[in-house]
Amino acid sequence: MTQGKVGLPACARGRFDERRSFAALVARGGADWHDTVMGAIQGNPVLRQVDRQELRGGILEVSPGQAAQLAALISVGSLLYGPCASLRAPDEERDACLRELLGAVGNGARFFTNHGHAEDGEEGDFLAPSFHANVLAGTTIDICLVGVSDENVLVLWRFEDD
Repeated sequence: MTQGKVGLPACARGRFDERRSFAALVARGGADWHDTVMGAIQGNPVLRQVDRQELRGGILEVSPGQAAQLAALISVGSLLYGPCASLRAPDEERDACLRELLGAVGNGARFFTNHGHAEDGEEGDFLAPSFHANVLAGTTIDICLVGVSDENVLVLWRFEDD
């Protein structure tokens, strides 16, 4: 399936380390957004290991506020050594960019992740120093954030090996 590239907002370019993360905003390819996600990640050597059924069953919905925490973690936090302390402090440039990125998904966007704190519902803290995850990419640890609207799909993914 060929994905229609929408493109990340200009502020997001270079914000995600390509050696440890993946970021894409693509046009939604049909009713099943999981297919759009799978099409978007297939060119990435780490993420092409993701199993469609594990993706479907291994992620939970989170609030837009929690999605902002996850986007920050994926952009600068270490999954092995914990989130950078700076993520708890406001950073106008970073925070504005991440809001723009999440807003680019479209009206009524819903967000999903494999981060274990999604199980905690509204109480989930995605910047906690320790956490578990439903590993989907077969690496030591990986965290994804998928944003879905009727028009677009945002895929942010961080993966790290020991």
